[in-house]
Amino acid sequence: MSLSKLADIDRRVFYWILFIALMVPFLSPIGFPITIAPNTQDLYDGITGDEVDPGEVWIIQFGYGVSAWSECHPSVTVCTKALFREDAKIIFMGIHYDVELTYNKLLDTCSEDFANKVYGEDYVFLGYFTGGESGVAQMASDIKSVFPQDHFGKPYDDIPMLADVEDVHDIDGVLSSDTGDYGGHFMTQWQGPYGTKLAEIGIAMNASTDLPRWQAGNFFGVTNGSRGGAELEILIGELGEATTAMDSISVSHLLIVIAIILANIGVITEKLGGGKE
Repeated sequence: MSLSKLADIDRRVFYWILFIALMVPFLSPIGFPITIAPNTQDLYDGITGDEVDPGEVWIIQFGYGVSAWSECHPSVTVCTKALFREDAKIIFMGIHYDVELTYNKLLDTCSEDFANKVYGEDYVFLGYFTGGESGVAQMASDIKSVFPQDHFGKPYDDIPMLADVEDVHDIDGVLSSDTGDYGGHFMTQWQGPYGTKLAEIGIAMNASTDLPRWQAGNFFGVTNGSRGGAELEILIGELGEATTAMDSISVSHLLIVIAIILANIGVITEKLGGGKE
């Protein structure tokens, strides 16, 4: 075959190659090597090992909806697994209106870990709250005033794990996941005044705001979009949706580079007189 023909390969051939190649990571994550960012490592270290004592009460705040599952949910999944494996108790709540959908997805992505826990004793889903920063501020002084019952209608006082949880002083840490600046609400109303441990799980575009706060010490850790989720999956040793996303990006970029190289070989060969193999 004349190498000059490489410049004229039907684009549909490339699309089919790309389609088939992208199926591979979705069938089974490859796990291309990626560097763990210091901000991701700090977050993981802050919710594992000696940093978390059994029985600690943590809040995981769902500040993202279905549209941001690909960027935020893998990190939330890993953090939930990590806290459960340290025998921490978790309060799930959300300032995003479709919080129930996200909670149900978490029940699926962490099914094995939830299977070993008891609702009301090891975790509770308080559900949606409104009010933005004012709601976060109100919880600092009286959580029950914002959530008189859980998402399913069970009174706050009838939930065993909340018996001694009244305000910010009874919460050991907060993980806020965001498409906005809900982590900033917890920073100004909880971390700043009371020193509450706070970390941020954000979409990629939030990194420009989140990373300076991590550097300043307001957040003990930060994850950055799908990339941060893939890093956490590597740290916990369980590859998942974020790794699949990063693998698919790597495969597509690699194929584009190969296509550019082949096309240039064809053009150069054509200019040199259409040499043969």
